[in-house]
Amino acid sequence: MENKGNSLAKIAIGLNVALILAVIILFVKMPSDNEETADVDTTDNDSTETVQLVDDGKLTIGFFYADSLNSQLLLMKDIEKEMSDAQASMQSRMQGKQRELDNWQKKWQDRGPLLSTEQEQYAIEAQQKQQDAMMFEQNLQMELAQKQEQLMMSYIARVSATSKRLAEDKGYDFILSYQIGQNVFYASPLMDVTNDIVELMNADYRESTGVSDSADGGPITNIENATENE
Repeated sequence: MENKGNSLAKIAIGLNVALILAVIILFVKMPSDNEETADVDTTDNDSTETVQLVDDGKLTIGFFYADSLNSQLLLMKDIEKEMSDAQASMQSRMQGKQRELDNWQKKWQDRGPLLSTEQEQYAIEAQQKQQDAMMFEQNLQMELAQKQEQLMMSYIARVSATSKRLAEDKGYDFILSYQIGQNVFYASPLMDVTNDIVELMNADYRESTGVSDSADGGPITNIENATENE
């Protein structure tokens, strides 16, 4: 079972991969140099409003430090707690299953030497118990993986939405995630928008949950409820 550090590393890696794919898709869909304007439908199918994007011949790219972003976001406390709770729940349920197996084993041991027919029955039950235990553990691991994926996708969705909002307000064509040793080897500090994203996301988080930016991080709330309120 992965510890909390490995789980958070998976979230960071998943975020980087998702954002890189988004950049590739956007790059492919960018208008060519001879196209001055393009009408892009940014509304639902029921709406006829469009946003006109002007090609000024310049490419403006911003970036954020993924590690720094994670350490400053208030919602990460919820994500870390939910991941820790999910892991603790899995351990508790596994321990309960082990106690069940121990009690079953003790029941047979208390009988003393087994008769031939009892030995056959014991072997049948032992095989079934072993299969049940393996299936039980696999199901728990699947539940944990699904929970981690859910939290990662919630995190990615929030960062992506905030990046889009900042890009539209500030005129960025791209906002990339930057980590030392990853795909981008240098990014100018002048294009660092980490603090801007932190401020926007923390403000949204406070509004939806009522959590204050206190020294201890304020009370912990459920990330799923916070998502529904937005």
